[in-house]
Amino acid sequence: MDLLWRLRPEMPIWKNIEMKFIIRFSRVMLVSLLWFCLLVSVLTAQESENIKVRLPIIVEGDLKTEIQARIAGYVALVHGDIGDRVMQGKVLVTLDAPELEATVLRRQRMLQQAQAKVSVSEGMIEIAKAKLSQAQSAWQEQQALLKLKMSVRDRYSTLVNGGAVQREMLDEAVFAVSAVTAAIAKVDADIAAAKADVGAAVNEAEYAKSGVDVAKAELRHAVAQDQFRQIKAPFDGIITERAVDQGQLVSPGNVDGKPLLVIEHVDVMRGVLTVPAVDAAMVQVGDPVKLIGFSEAAKVTAPGGGPLQVSRISQTLDMTTRTMRVEIDLKNVFDEKTGRYQFLSGQYGSASVIARDDN
Repeated sequence: MDLLWRLRPEMPIWKNIEMKFIIRFSRVMLVSLLWFCLLVSVLTAQESENIKVRLPIIVEGDLKTEIQARIAGYVALVHGDIGDRVMQGKVLVTLDAPELEATVLRRQRMLQQAQAKVSVSEGMIEIAKAKLSQAQSAWQEQQALLKLKMSVRDRYSTLVNGGAVQREMLDEAVFAVSAVTAAIAKVDADIAAAKADVGAAVNEAEYAKSGVDVAKAELRHAVAQDQFRQIKAPFDGIITERAVDQGQLVSPGNVDGKPLLVIEHVDVMRGVLTVPAVDAAMVQVGDPVKLIGFSEAAKVTAPGGGPLQVSRISQTLDMTTRTMRVEIDLKNVFDEKTGRYQFLSGQYGSASVIARDDN
């Protein structure tokens, strides 16, 4: 630029100032243009790393179960119909099975009999123990009497040798000792028999108690079977199908294999995507997802209130369709005014998955 000024010294001063401003402005614009091009190239490179994959999506309930009968019986009452919201534990169907009620009563009577046998056996133990105690007391009495008789015999023996008493009195004392000894032997036999009776009574009581345990187990089984007459909801949800009516005969192998009711938990929905094999490697858990073609799709959130994202991937391809199953969790809002949920099970639409291309 110094050369430019030297080449045109005849230019007026205001022309020189204008030329100088233009040159400086051009420099600033050139530098700004270079920075802008660099920024655009960086953003373009970043955007090229993210790929939007648009896929069809079908909405399903988070939980779904078919309600079947566990026992055979006639339907007494049906406590719900399709579209009804039910809570966990609510009775849905009541069956009439008189034989189960009779079984419960019979088991109750058998338990009472077993408990009565235990009471009798415990009474026999007390009786046998009382006899044993009585025999042991008699043995102690006979032992004391034996000592007395032996003392008399020994004293008479001394007196007979000195001629103070007659021989007949010593013979009577010896006989008395023999009689007491025989009585003690009988008492010993009575004690042994009493101990045997106590042991037998204890064994009988143990057997009776085991009979009570068996009766209780059979009663619990009968009660459990009887409780199957009430078919309850396994979780909160809505009834989506019904194939049962009052008076119908049902059994565990129901006619045509149809369930009595079908219940779905729809407060949380699963959005199911089928990703082609060519895109399967790019989709990862946590990738952002946007719904397309649904009412108020922009307001739909995950169950925790956060943005939609890939929740689960099957990490395997279907052998028939060569696609991978991908799921997202959706919060399904219930409108109290209309009595309906935002999403319906089986609803179709589209979703855009923002996948990252690491290649």
